[in-house]
Formats: sequence, structure tokens, C-alpha cells
Amino acid sequence: MNPKAVFQWIHRKVSNYNLFMLEENDYDDDDDGDGGGGSIRDPAITLKYQKYKTWLYVILLIVCLYVLFYVTLIKKESKTVVIKNITPDIFNKLYLEHGQSLSCPCSTVMIPYENFVSNNVTMHPICSSVFVEKQWIDGLYFADAKPLGPWDFRKTAFSEFNLLSKFCSLSQEINSQTQIDIDHTDFFAVELLSETQVQKEIDGVIEFEKISASSRMMTFVNYIRTTIQGNYLVSALGTNWIITTYYDLSGYYSVTGVQVDQPASGFSSIFCSRTVILIAATLSESSNDSIAFYNMREMILRDNSTIVNGFFVGCTPLEAIFQSALDCLYELECLQLLFDYFPNLNQVCI
Repeated sequence: MNPKAVFQWIHRKVSNYNLFMLEENDYDDDDDGDGGGGSIRDPAITLKYQKYKTWLYVILLIVCLYVLFYVTLIKKESKTVVIKNITPDIFNKLYLEHGQSLSCPCSTVMIPYENFVSNNVTMHPICSSVFVEKQWIDGLYFADAKPLGPWDFRKTAFSEFNLLSKFCSLSQEINSQTQIDIDHTDFFAVELLSETQVQKEIDGVIEFEKISASSRMMTFVNYIRTTIQGNYLVSALGTNWIITTYYDLSGYYSVTGVQVDQPASGFSSIFCSRTVILIAATLSESSNDSIAFYNMREMILRDNSTIVNGFFVGCTPLEAIFQSALDCLYELECLQLLFDYFPNLNQVCI
């Protein structure tokens, strides 16, 4: 058979292929409503439009079939493969290869954190030092502190270090309780998780417990601060209110008191009853006996005084220790200053 003749035959068939061939009488476009006088369609034009529609139909059919076959071919067939004796290395390898499609049901869905989590908590070094021990704190007690002004560190050092020791103890108690809470928390998982997923879950629980522990402590401390400031409780140390007695002209002893303040611009002053006053803690060689009673109330730095680095004094020892950075405890020269002004510290071994 002649190939050219075959090609011509196929070309004629394709060119003349018509899926929308009309019947012969369909070419008449009669308008019955006009009572005759209809027009006849041109068969050549009608045939051309029929071929166009046929070619469009065939092209769209081929495209749809191609898409269906392509989707069918690329669609992966789901297959379940069971692997026994899973080890962490095998699981990690499979997880990298298959990701979320990997399913490994757990025989035990809950396990306490204490079975596989260990906590290493680091406290501030001050809390494990001699500076929070009873012997050191007792060495800071100054029996004759009443004549001292509120700016003198000897007046509040004992109370500030005592508070520091209490806060360390409170932190250790909260830390111990937090570790117990974490240990008694159950890790829940229906499917075996990767090491990264497990670590992320553990980190989330620990971070929540840390925030909760910090919140509990600060809530307690802020309650004390608000109570003191809101009710203006008078400190027995005379740091926010100075009380004294004097012998009046009538022959009786009278009691008087003044509020501790800090001079501001002009003739105004800032009072402890309205805000928290803080200044650097100082130690002075000069006696406070020469300072008038009404001048004792001024919370200001005095001449010829030495600053105790990193410590503050204020309306209350609580506010003062909160702002203190404790730098003095890391400096030999400053520690020697404390030994000079607090003789009882010479009996303490550091």
C-alpha cells in the first residue's frame, strides 16, 4: 500500500470528520409564525461551523483524557509496611524519609517526666555563700544604730542581709517544689515522637513551670511591698519615720516624729509616704550626734562618707535590697570596709 495514499486518506477523514452533522431538512429555517417566507441556511457555512465544533470537542476530549491519565500515573499507591524491633536510630531514619506518614503507635501513652528527665538547677552563688549564713548576718548587727541617720548602712545592713537570706531560702523552696511538679507531670503521646518533638514538649513544660514559679514568688513579694507602701507601715529602724522623745518645759516627756524625705528642686521634698526613696549606701567616720534631729530625716549623701558599692538604703530595707547589685561582696577592698565598720565580722571566716 502506498504510504502517501494512506496519509491522504487519513487527512481526508480527519478534515471531513463531523460529529454535528444535521439532517437534510434541518437546513431549512422555516418561520411558521410569519406564515411562510422562511429562509434556507447556507450548507457550506453550516458545515464549516460543524467541523470547527468537532475539532474543538476532540481537542478538549484529548486534553481531559491526558490530565486523567497523568494524574492516575503520578498518584502514589498507599502501602503499609510493618517494621518490628524499632530502635531510636531506625526510627529517626524512617522519620526523615517518611515524615508525617510514619505511624508508630505507643504501647504506653503516658510516662512521668521523672523517668527520663533530669533537672540541673543553678542558684545564684550568693545563696550558697557565707553572706546568707547566720554568723555573717549576726556580725552585721549594730546595737547602737538608733543615733545613725537613714543613709548610714550600719542602720540597715543587718536587715538587708537577713532579707537576702530569706529570699534565698524562699527561692530554694519554690525551686524544690517546681522540680517535684515537673517530675510528677506525665508525658502523653499516642504515637512515637522524634527526639526533637520530645525535647520541644519538655522545654515547653519546663518554661511554663519556671514562669509559674517566678510569678508565685513575685506575687508574694509585691503583696508585701504594696501592703507596706499602701498602709505606710513605720519601720522600726527609723528609715521612713524618725521618732524621738524630749523633755518639754511643762516637765513631761513628749514624743515627736518626722517623716523621712529627700530634698527636690526648690523648696519641695519627696516623702517616703508617697514614693520609694533610694540612695547609695554609705559609711561615715563622723558621728551622727552632731546632726540636728530635723536634719536626720533628709535621705541624702553626706560629706566625708564612703559608698558601699552595689548597695542601697531607702525607706525600707526591702526596697533597698531589691535594687542592690551586691557588688561590694565581690571586691576585697569593699569587704575590708565592712570589717572595719562592723567589728563583729572579724569573727567570721570567709
